[in-house]
Amino acid sequence: MLQRDEVVTAYKALLGRDPEAESVIESHCRGHDQVDSLVMSICASEEFKMRLRPPAHAAATPKTLTRTQLIGIYEELLRRKPGSEDEISQHLASHDTPEAFRQTVLDSQEYRNLQTFSTKRKIQFSEIDKEVALLERLSSEDPIEYSARLNDFWLDLKPINEPPSSDAYKQWVMATYSEIANRSYGTSNEVTDYDVDAYTKRPVPYASGNAKAIGDQLMAVGHVIHAMNLPANSSVLEMGFGWGNTTVQLAMSGYQVKGIDISRHFVEIASRRVRALQIEPDLSVGDFFDIETIDDKFDAVLFFECFHHCADHLRLLKAIPKVLKPGGRLVLAGETINNALPYPWGINPDGQAIYCIRRFGWLELSFRENYILGLLDELGWNVTKHNFINAMGVTYVATRKGE
Repeated sequence: MLQRDEVVTAYKALLGRDPEAESVIESHCRGHDQVDSLVMSICASEEFKMRLRPPAHAAATPKTLTRTQLIGIYEELLRRKPGSEDEISQHLASHDTPEAFRQTVLDSQEYRNLQTFSTKRKIQFSEIDKEVALLERLSSEDPIEYSARLNDFWLDLKPINEPPSSDAYKQWVMATYSEIANRSYGTSNEVTDYDVDAYTKRPVPYASGNAKAIGDQLMAVGHVIHAMNLPANSSVLEMGFGWGNTTVQLAMSGYQVKGIDISRHFVEIASRRVRALQIEPDLSVGDFFDIETIDDKFDAVLFFECFHHCADHLRLLKAIPKVLKPGGRLVLAGETINNALPYPWGINPDGQAIYCIRRFGWLELSFRENYILGLLDELGWNVTKHNFINAMGVTYVATRKGE
């Protein structure tokens, strides 16, 4: 004897509706010993056969979805442009109306993932000190719980209704920073003291002993070099090289690397690591805008996990073409691109970023992908995105239009 839910499930699957009455369900339960028997009975019914026949005079749904509408829905709901012309063509072929395509996007996993922040704890400004104090304690007592806690909250930041390139918008970003950091921003805030001897031997992430963190970075650096795809002996200007992990790999690969970093400790650590390869480093202390004074030209300018520390990314992007050789590449990798961000760009509201702003005074920004790609397009760049299994390795390689 069948169960009630088996009858209801078969009706919905084959006839697209519930049984019309409890008496019908009871009749099927008594009349069929197995689901297969019920399925055969329904398939033999006139109602099921009618569902298989197209309406006698059904008119085809008119094609009203346009390329412009499709791109607009992408930007509205997914906060990015389609990945390729092939992607656009496939969607146009499989959707007749804007409404149908909109529903497909709303049902997609990517759209649901844009609600990322809503799955974490939301905190207010008044709770920052409590979170930072707890994290400080956990960092020494329970590193595993520290890592988990660091990534399970976000700060409730409200967007501003101003153009993202306006002075008012920039002032809002920096005022938000100051409120979180309890200080005004200056590039000196990015400088932190480190034990040079210890970190030369085991820089971050190796010093953590965390196999996942170490493996993620090793794979990410390899992916970045693969995505750059530079010929042998190419010249690379690496901005904000930090511990020198990419610097060392580039030097080992035979590339001619010049590097600039705000921290004298990072310069010393990375220089020692490069010298260990019997290669003389060309690494110096400076900030992002030292690029405006460089006369040399390079095959690539690389930002790995550092572009989001720049207080004026538009000014920085405008300075890059003059230091690139014809056909040279701008490479942005390991950046804090987050399409769930409630504004085009601004302070990164994620827990780890908020902790670093309050604890160290670092500037931690984040960008929606459609904002940064749109900006690069306006500034005359063609961009290719190279995806990776984690955000650290996602790489954007840009070349000048017409080159």
